[in-house]
Amino acid sequence: MNRYNIFRNYYVKRNLLLLITLIIVSTLLLTACGQIPGLMRGIDPPEPGELLLEDDFSSNSNLWGIMERAGGDITIEYGGMIFSVYLPNFMFWSVAGGEYPDTRVVVDAVLVEGPVNDNFGVICRYQDEENFYGFMLSHDGYYGIFKYMDGNMIMTSAEGNLAYSEVIRQGGVVNHIEATCQGSTLSLTVNDTLLAAVEDDTFASGKVGLIAGAYTEPGVSVLFDNFKVYQP
Repeated sequence: MNRYNIFRNYYVKRNLLLLITLIIVSTLLLTACGQIPGLMRGIDPPEPGELLLEDDFSSNSNLWGIMERAGGDITIEYGGMIFSVYLPNFMFWSVAGGEYPDTRVVVDAVLVEGPVNDNFGVICRYQDEENFYGFMLSHDGYYGIFKYMDGNMIMTSAEGNLAYSEVIRQGGVVNHIEATCQGSTLSLTVNDTLLAAVEDDTFASGKVGLIAGAYTEPGVSVLFDNFKVYQP
């Protein structure tokens, strides 16, 4: 990607994040009915590094709600969970697990088809469809941590927009994502490189999940695999 394209995409993304309200429909709250915590435990808190929840998507799982609608759908295919987005400026998600205070979510993600000007990532401390933390990447090399509060997306960086990193593998290449919510610290690591760490104490606990969306160009399909949640 040349310098012109980097700054052009940066400008577009900055303005999309600041000026466009993503179409997020509350009916796409894809939680499984009667959800129970992914791991039953006693009164002892989990140990650091303990596995809390996992899914390799080798078969349909009751951990996730799988829904189809005009704006997009989520399916279990090819040994992973695929988010397909059919509308521009549209983002949706699926969540799982119990009410975790601290988590380190690990997942692999790859663009199956569609424009690289997309977004995909991880959710933690999900309260409801209007309140959670998100860790966002794009397949043209951008990333950021955001807070979705009362239905409004707030980027946590000082500049209020996404940043660019060559660490993110562009196009149809697998990226390994680690998103950690520990105390008031939120951190995003991609391909074993720490890209961002911010402080925010708005949400203390909640579910974990995955998220994907499109900007001006629809037709995005992202496959997630090897989903694991650890106690940090």
